[in-house]
Amino acid sequence: MVATLTAVKGIGRWTAEIYAMFALGHSDAFAAGDLALQEAARLLFDLSERPDERRLRALAAPWSPHRAIAARALWGYYHMVKEREGIT
Repeated sequence: MVATLTAVKGIGRWTAEIYAMFALGHSDAFAAGDLALQEAARLLFDLSERPDERRLRALAAPWSPHRAIAARALWGYYHMVKEREGIT
């Protein structure tokens, strides 16, 4: 599904994954390229630096098939810690 969406000019992986999460309701979609998710994971797991997309995907793999729920929890954590929104 992400591949189908990213085949459309102007739609990247992050956009496709966010669309899958919010518009299509896919419970296992996870936008690992999202900076707020990366920063939340850095804080939560006490990492020395923010994980890149590849590392965050590896960290999130055990959460399958509920990674969209984990993303919501991470955005909520980001909001609490940073006192700003991680999603718009």
